[in-house]
Amino acid sequence: MHYAHLWEECWSESFAHERWAKADLRLEDRFFTQITPCWQPTCALRTYFARRQALVEIDVLVAMALGLVLEELKTIYRVQFPVMRQYQADTWYDRNGRIVFTCSKGLSGVGLERKEFEEIKNWTSGTYQQEIEDDALPGGPHRHTIIYEAPFDRCDREKDYETAWAEFELRFAEKGPQSH
Repeated sequence: MHYAHLWEECWSESFAHERWAKADLRLEDRFFTQITPCWQPTCALRTYFARRQALVEIDVLVAMALGLVLEELKTIYRVQFPVMRQYQADTWYDRNGRIVFTCSKGLSGVGLERKEFEEIKNWTSGTYQQEIEDDALPGGPHRHTIIYEAPFDRCDREKDYETAWAEFELRFAEKGPQSH
């Protein structure tokens, strides 16, 4: 709740009317209708997939605001962020937006180990359970089960840039030049 005051200060009723720039079952537009002027847990993006999509959309909006074109944004991503590109190419999500496997060093402990993931990687349906010990909350470590639901897939950031770019161009054209 450290940033609740910032959330309230920046709040706009228009937030509740937003929608994702990409159609995907793991992204629910109703997320936006549930956010409120007062910060609460339902205002946070709860899955890695949703947080990733938000970052993609922010990248596109900032690039547009800076007057870049789509190809320049994609070139910046390729040239300036090769490690991130490598990590994203080998990060897999389940049908609920959980990371099932990632090679990202910054997400150590997230998802399954590679050997375990390779055994289920091609599943088209079903669930896989993982028991973990979590020591991130007060009160000491506790065990809980994470359930991954197949199928599992990866994202392509450059394709997602293209999708978001096209969607935002449409939205801005509908609203007129003052919208961005």
